[in-house]
Amino acid sequence: MNRAVDRVLWPSLWAATLLFVGWGVVPRAALFTTVLSPSRLIAVAAIVKLALLGLGAVWSGQARGSLDVENPVRPAWTLLASGLLCNVIGQAMLARYQLLGQQAPFPSVGDVFWLLAYPLVGAALVRFVSAYHQAGYPMGSRAERAGLLAVTATVCAVLSFVVLRPVVLAEMPPLDKALSAAYPLLDMALLVPLALLLRTTWHFRGGSVGTAWIVVLTGFVFMCAGDVLFAYFTALGQTGLDPFVHGAYILSYGLIAGGVRKHLALVAS
Repeated sequence: MNRAVDRVLWPSLWAATLLFVGWGVVPRAALFTTVLSPSRLIAVAAIVKLALLGLGAVWSGQARGSLDVENPVRPAWTLLASGLLCNVIGQAMLARYQLLGQQAPFPSVGDVFWLLAYPLVGAALVRFVSAYHQAGYPMGSRAERAGLLAVTATVCAVLSFVVLRPVVLAEMPPLDKALSAAYPLLDMALLVPLALLLRTTWHFRGGSVGTAWIVVLTGFVFMCAGDVLFAYFTALGQTGLDPFVHGAYILSYGLIAGGVRKHLALVAS
């Protein structure tokens, strides 16, 4: 069953990502002007993103259900499933516009659910770190963990200043500007606990646990990239970035779902 899922999930993910990268690189190609018009491509993106987020939420819930009530990792899966479900709801609210060929509003009610997802996912990642620590996983000394957190936070802060400065300086409504900058900042905040998880699972590199978390981490990195591109798209009017925004989100959601599925295979075995 797991191999059958892999045979469908990963080739479909790469094909969908390459489709939108191709649209961005050669937007005037015959394929993107006749067969697949921009409105059709956006509708495809809406369906693919909704499906991948839904799979991530379902697989997270199944991972939770596969664990005993006393298992310290179970609450982490509950939080992660809840966060991904919020993303599903937010994406569904946008998809109804995109499937009809209409311009999706920004900001929208969907942003409430996107924003709500961050504290839930962040709490899930922190809970994973705590559970692994309780289970005796090699977390490193307190000084090593503090150093890793400090370095990660510093790097994220510097990147945020460099990347988001044009967005902050752009002329746009305050709420639009705040949301455009908030999403990449929140993504980078999630990278801090993820760095601790990667530090722990690095001892298992080459194994299933380490691979699963590396896939999830890569997914959140591409989510951050997608939010940065979206911020430039909305704040600076760089419409040529639209295909890459969709491609980054598709790759992000697919990697997160794929990483969660790898975890599910481990906890269900």
